[in-house]
Amino acid sequence: NVIGKITGAKHPDEYIIYSAHWDHLGIGKPDETGDSIYNGALDNASATAGLLQLAKAFKSLKIKPDRTIIFLSVTAEEQGLWGSAYYAQNPVYPANKTVANINMDGLNNVGKTKDIIIVGQGQSDLEDYLKDAAQKMDRYTSFETHPEAGYYYRSDHFNFAKVGIPALYTARGVDVIGKGKDFGKQKEDEYREKHYHRPSDEISSDWNLDGAIEDLKLLFMVGKRIVTEEKWPGWKEGSEFKKLR
Repeated sequence: NVIGKITGAKHPDEYIIYSAHWDHLGIGKPDETGDSIYNGALDNASATAGLLQLAKAFKSLKIKPDRTIIFLSVTAEEQGLWGSAYYAQNPVYPANKTVANINMDGLNNVGKTKDIIIVGQGQSDLEDYLKDAAQKMDRYTSFETHPEAGYYYRSDHFNFAKVGIPALYTARGVDVIGKGKDFGKQKEDEYREKHYHRPSDEISSDWNLDGAIEDLKLLFMVGKRIVTEEKWPGWKEGSEFKKLR
């Protein structure tokens, strides 16, 4: 695990954690072309790059954030969320002083979308923060269409939730500007079927990262709100994690 930190000016002992995992599967079984290098360009080099850009954005602010911001790049997610599990069980910064986690696992490479998807509907106040930020950018939030797949329990934010830290996890939207939802869903299905956890998860000339930048702006806005307002975001009634906080 690799950690970066911007110390808060007013509440340096209160923390928000942005996270992404930097690992992938490395060298594995060759695919039909003989390629055995699992690059993980989208999953999750894209979000690792996003983590660095968020750090750069917060560092550039003329007024320092009130709370400390942690940029946590965790390892061994693909092996079973090991890096984030180790951090959650051996926190460098106290869990009871960690206000929130915002986790990224694969950014938008299909262009700008009107929506951004919240994974784990009804879990925490952070989804309301994201909704407010999206409205300010003339966008909207939507929710995952297959909650039965349990994606809220399958990325690094889950380990923060397990120790009571409200955690936000988003996915790229499907309402692609100028191309519609059918195109967005087609691109999502195409990635899952052809590139997810395969050597072909590589940077391609057809990548359009304009949407990734827009999504990072939203996550920046959510984080900036958390580090400046006195109130701590909480778990919603009905969330199984509420009792842990």
